[in-house]
Formats: sequence, C-alpha cells, structure tokens
Amino acid sequence: MIQNLDDLNKNSNRIIFSTIVGSHAYGTNTDNSDVDIKGIYFLKNEEYLEFKPPAQQVADEKSDTVYYTLKRFMQLSLEANPNVLELLYMPNDCIKVQTDISEYLIKHRDLFMTKLAYDSHINYALSQIKRAKGRNKLVNNPQHDIKPNKTDFCWVIGSDKNEIPFRPIKLSAAKIDLSQCHIASLEHSGNMYRLYFYGESAKGVFRDDQIVCESIPKEDEMNKNIGILIYNAMEYKKALKNYKNYQHWKKNRNEERWIKQESGELDYDSKNMMHTFRLLFSGKHIISHGEPKVRFEGSELEFLMDIRNGNFNYEELTTKVEDELDEIQTIFKNCSLPDKPDIKLINSLFFKLNELWTSKRDF
Repeated sequence: MIQNLDDLNKNSNRIIFSTIVGSHAYGTNTDNSDVDIKGIYFLKNEEYLEFKPPAQQVADEKSDTVYYTLKRFMQLSLEANPNVLELLYMPNDCIKVQTDISEYLIKHRDLFMTKLAYDSHINYALSQIKRAKGRNKLVNNPQHDIKPNKTDFCWVIGSDKNEIPFRPIKLSAAKIDLSQCHIASLEHSGNMYRLYFYGESAKGVFRDDQIVCESIPKEDEMNKNIGILIYNAMEYKKALKNYKNYQHWKKNRNEERWIKQESGELDYDSKNMMHTFRLLFSGKHIISHGEPKVRFEGSELEFLMDIRNGNFNYEELTTKVEDELDEIQTIFKNCSLPDKPDIKLINSLFFKLNELWTSKRDF
C-alpha cells in the first residue's frame, strides 16, 4: 500500500504522469532555483475500500516533490486549483513521465476549463499580494528569534498599600520569583490567581510547562498572600505560534530571495508579487484563449523577472494590479466558458481512465 513517497518510488509503475513544475516550467527560474516535481499515480480500486485507506497525496519533507492519486487530482481540478490545473498544460520540455493514460486525460482537459478556473486564478493572485506583505513582516521581526517565556505574559496586582490600587505591573518589574510561589484559582476569573510566597519550600507556579494550582491552607491565606497573578495564556500561545512559524520559515527559506528585504531595499516579497502577476496573466489567458498560460516569454517574462529582481516599489505594483484587473474584467464580459465543470462528464472520464489502466496493467 502507498502511504508515502518512498512507497510510491518502490511502486513507480503506478506513476502515470510526472513533470517539472514551478519556475522551470514558467520560465522564471534562476541559477539557484530548485527543481520541483509533481505527478499523478494510480491506486487499485479495492485499495479505496480498505479499513486503512492509502494516502491520496504523497510528498517529500519540503513538498518539492508531490504526487496525487488520479482521484485526488481530479477532485482538485474540479475545484479549479491553479497549481493542479496547470499540470494538464505543461510544456513538453518539462514532462518526465507520460503514459497513454495521462495522454487521454490531457486530451480531455478542456472539461476543467470553466469560469470557476478563471475565478480561482484571480482570487489566488490577490491572496499572493497579502502574502507578499505578510512575509515581509517575518523578515523584519527579529523578536521572533527569542522563544517566548510564560513569565513574560504574567502581571501582578500587589498588596502594597503605597502603590496605586488594582494596577497590574509586569512580573519582572514586581521582582517576584514564581519558582518560590504557589497559586490558587481566583473565583469567577479565568486567568487570575491568588499568589502566595513560600520561598525555598515552594514547588513553583509553572511545572512541566503547565500552570499548577495548589490547595492553600487556611492559616496561609493571610500571612503568605502577596497579591493577584494574571497569566495571559492566549497571548503566550499566540507568541509561541509566531515564534515556531518564524523558525520554520527561517529554516526553509531561500537565503538569496530575502537579501533585499533584509537590507531594507524592498518592503514586500518580490517572488510572491511575481506570482500575483503570473496568475493574473494566466487567468486572463483562460478567458481569452480557453486555457491557462504556463510558460512565459517575451515582454511578459521580462516584466515578471523585473518584479522578482525588485525593480518596482510596492505602490507601483498595486497600481499595475488594478490596471490588469480592469482589463481582465473587460475581457470577461465576452467570455463563453461554462460556469463550472460538468460533473457527469468528469465522472465518465474518471471511469474511462480506470478502465484503461486496469485493462493494460497486471498488478
């Protein structure tokens, strides 16, 4: 049974289609561009009925190589996923494995070309604009390099009568060591605790990464209480998530890609902005020619590479996006594509592909 990429490599006869994708397919690759692979593989019909179903999609750790089952591929194509639909229109110099099954599928690729495909390209393009700005925040936030500590999200309302009453102060400013304290829940309050000082005999407030309440003896209520502890667990979890996201991004990022952002020359992710326009151009090609554009050449390629190289500021590009959208809307008025795919025809195609596969292969 195929559950991961290693399993598929051991059963490579299941692969019906494999192609180089990404920048090498688009024509936007540089000397340092990775080679990404996507493809389609077959499952036996009975495998879908097993108690532990096989994987519908397998990939390597960085998702540089991704393979879909035929069923999963067609599901994503029905949803007009741009990254999947383009596999049906790959340049010949990118295709690594082509079979009679995939040729039959590609012969009927027009079944997936609808206004839904156009919408998905445009919407995905617009989402890339947000990512272009959002990822820049990761570049310019060195605080994400420091793992958050729970105590950084603690405040204390002290019992000192010389202080303004009921004003929380940071735990660090209060100079209280929580390892020498115990806490008890404060009634009717989700993130507030009564705080007691026990010195060296204390077990501590945080233990094994958890905040722990104690049962406080009655005689300690008055003479050991030093105030109220406020612990903002939600903000801590948010900060920890941001830290982990940043560490993951930093570990897997392409260093060359971020030189201009880190030096302050650019305030956006130029590669994401390039993909914005690539998708806009491809969406426009769908409504004007009935298919997406994968390989770019000439002035369009030159423009895309200028964006990637950071030759525009963010405001210039957002203006160009608006101009491009205006032109696309004008073309769309005369678009004759169907609104969405015909599910009955797609089902028939899926059954036919399965029939072709099982009749020609001996498992």
